[in-house]
Amino acid sequence: MKKSLIKLTLPLIVVAAAVIIAWAMINSRADLPRRESATEVPLVDVLLIKPATLKVGIRSQGTVKSMQEIDLVSEVSGRVTRVAPEFVSGGQVAAGTVLLQIDPIDYEVAIANAQAAVAAAQLRLSEVKVVLMRAAIDEAEAGVRAAQARLRQAMADLDNTTVTAPFDAIIDSKNVDLGQFVTTGLPMMHLLGTDIAEVRLPILASDIPFIRSRQLADGSRPKVLFTATRGNTTLHWRGNITRLEKRVDKQTRVFHLVAEVREPYNHSQHTQPFSVGLFVDAVIEGIELANAIRIPRSALHSGDFVYVLEEGLLAKRDVEILRREQDSLIIEVGLDRGDVLVLSRLHLMVEGTAVARASN
Repeated sequence: MKKSLIKLTLPLIVVAAAVIIAWAMINSRADLPRRESATEVPLVDVLLIKPATLKVGIRSQGTVKSMQEIDLVSEVSGRVTRVAPEFVSGGQVAAGTVLLQIDPIDYEVAIANAQAAVAAAQLRLSEVKVVLMRAAIDEAEAGVRAAQARLRQAMADLDNTTVTAPFDAIIDSKNVDLGQFVTTGLPMMHLLGTDIAEVRLPILASDIPFIRSRQLADGSRPKVLFTATRGNTTLHWRGNITRLEKRVDKQTRVFHLVAEVREPYNHSQHTQPFSVGLFVDAVIEGIELANAIRIPRSALHSGDFVYVLEEGLLAKRDVEILRREQDSLIIEVGLDRGDVLVLSRLHLMVEGTAVARASN
């Protein structure tokens, strides 16, 4: 009996001893530090609003054209007997350059005949004056005038056998060559003047209030900066606005400003020629806006509001836009000097959200 009791008591003692040891170990362990949960405040880029005088730039594109452009036609008939070395498509010629010669023989004969006719008419006039017949004198005088007119026409025809450039020009295309027989009225070449190049620049109706299309008080005109890319090189030219066309394109409903660049092929004025046919981008000098506010387009939300930072919290602000530009907006109403505009776009942006400025 005693042995059985001892067998039962020993496990209980072991269990009790284990419980006491475990309790002692737990109580002897130092308390773990308690962590307080912390919420991270998102950082945002901001812009301090400072109204300033802003110069508006209107962007457009267009193709360079010559202000003077004509088809030069033959005023006489005959065979082309000589052409100038400059008479090639794309060639540049100065005013007065002889481009080609038409065989003058027929017109030299015509002049000789006209001179003989004048002499005969004058002789006839002298004869009738002797007999003092008034009617015959009037007829003879008329004959002299007619003969002299035919002589002038024959001399003009002879002059027209030599074809010259009427102004400084580029030969856009040629339709005749050496040995070819030309007839009166035949278009011989198409010429593009090189004194002034023009570019028609389409603009929207909403751009009109921001453009000065007329000559300024000091005699100058609004400026235009043209650019074009050739490979890895960006080229620049400067021009002036000359007029706003008094019509609207019936298909696109846009207006057109006309800009000009003087002496487009003059290397002393331009590093590269402002070549006819070149497609260019343009920035047109607009009016100045006093106390204006320009912000990045990316700061605008849902088309009509922005967020500003007020005492560390996001605040929604409705705005009215005066002008939309390529990468920016000019604000008319809704922002004031000293406002802190939030530029960053968070995953979730709600009015009253706590944010902090990102360090610059």
